[in-house]
Amino acid sequence: MKWSKPIQVQEKPSWLDPVVQKDQPIPVFKPLIQILGENALLCGLVALFLCGGLLVWLYLRKRSASAVDEVIPPPIDPYQEALDHIAELQNRKPRLQPKPFVFRLSEILRVYVEKLFKVPAMELTSEEFMREIVSHSFFRNRYEDLLREFVDRGDRVKYSKEIMGQDEMNQLLNTALHIVKDSHKRLQEESIQPIPANTKASK
Repeated sequence: MKWSKPIQVQEKPSWLDPVVQKDQPIPVFKPLIQILGENALLCGLVALFLCGGLLVWLYLRKRSASAVDEVIPPPIDPYQEALDHIAELQNRKPRLQPKPFVFRLSEILRVYVEKLFKVPAMELTSEEFMREIVSHSFFRNRYEDLLREFVDRGDRVKYSKEIMGQDEMNQLLNTALHIVKDSHKRLQEESIQPIPANTKASK
């Protein structure tokens, strides 16, 4: 008589079994590669949109920079600039006090001479400025005395406590206006270019 093999009954794992007691981590976050793989189309569209936006921004920036470079302001006529500034000073309300008035008027005249005749008038003292005027062939024997009187009278007001009345201020302004207008007229009549400052008087 043959005996059959005993049937093995599989026992249920005990809660005391170390394998059962060991916690198995539950995946919470998906790997980045998996996320990219599942959303490849969306990621591609976002990347395409960002690249397109960057290209548009670079194009607009380059175009704006080119437009700024191309805008060249027209040259300012020293004659018209001096007239405008003198008129502005004359019509200013309330009118400046004598000292700032003389400083501003002297600046206008010096800038006119500097721009038109290439004389560094703004960098020179009154004495140095007059030496340049005397040695300049265009000013010599034309405006030398007038400019010397203008500079001397202005310096007495700028650097002393001497008071200048309204009539004297108007006279000083008219002197500057005459020098600007008359020099411009003479240059047009003679049809010559402004003479460089290094043209000195013959000794």
